[in-house]
Amino acid sequence: MSYAPNERQVNSLAVTCQQINWLQQQPDGIIFQQNSGDSIVAVKKDKSCLLMVLVDRETLSTSVAQSILDLNNPLKLIFPYSRSMLLALLWKNQPKNIYIIGFGGGTLPRYFHSSFPDAIVESAEIDATVVEVAQKFFGIQFDDKLKVAIQDGRQYLAAQNPTIKNDIIIVDAGFGSGYMPYQLVTQEFYQLCQTHLSNTGVVAIHLFHKQEFNAAAVKTIQTVFAQVYICNLDAGNSIAFATNAPDLARNEIFLKAELIQDFHNLEFSLIEMSLQLKKVAELPEWVKIWEMLPIFTDAAIPREYLD
Repeated sequence: MSYAPNERQVNSLAVTCQQINWLQQQPDGIIFQQNSGDSIVAVKKDKSCLLMVLVDRETLSTSVAQSILDLNNPLKLIFPYSRSMLLALLWKNQPKNIYIIGFGGGTLPRYFHSSFPDAIVESAEIDATVVEVAQKFFGIQFDDKLKVAIQDGRQYLAAQNPTIKNDIIIVDAGFGSGYMPYQLVTQEFYQLCQTHLSNTGVVAIHLFHKQEFNAAAVKTIQTVFAQVYICNLDAGNSIAFATNAPDLARNEIFLKAELIQDFHNLEFSLIEMSLQLKKVAELPEWVKIWEMLPIFTDAAIPREYLD
């Protein structure tokens, strides 16, 4: 599939490539590592790709790459989950305010910033070292439309001006073990998201790859939002899309995905990803256990969640 970036994206690519050109000459392997809390933030170069990983300091193990960058095309979305996040445009194809919990290498915030120059793309990242790495190695440049706060993402959202309504909220924060922090899967958290969401806005939640809690998380989301769609990815993780907008028919989803595909000249098929969107009733493995699932609340964290 051909890919033709727009003029703003061409300019953004040129600036970023110039900034990170020095990395092309670096040898393959670990080119940076620094202790940060309980983890080691490391950057690994593999030919023309750069990966940011969080390594557990005690076990020296990791199961999740935080971010990946194509040095030849910094705007390219490589992870399937980050590509599927663009399905949020089915509900808000011209977002004005986008809030992202979890910055990582900044590939997704940069993509939105480049594609929607009039939008404010605001992020929260709890680890300052991660943001420093994003600037030095991933070529992130902040301005008045691309911002990041070094703060817990839920706390930052709670402190946002209540008059600001986000069209898209993306929750993309997780541990190296593959779990989301519990404070980002509770009913109270999703109620907070709803409070700071525009009327037909959408929350996109990366459920990561530990499947045993994903169904309960979706059940919790459904207590707050009228419509919840799930996109299960081959890699094992899932994206939930929650909104109070009217339900979308299957043909409407397809047609909207096709328009977004063509308008943004995407180098991957958003249409194929849109066909993976399902409601809970279409997931028989969840339907049969649905009544037994808990609803996550701040006051009642399941002990096994922390295991």
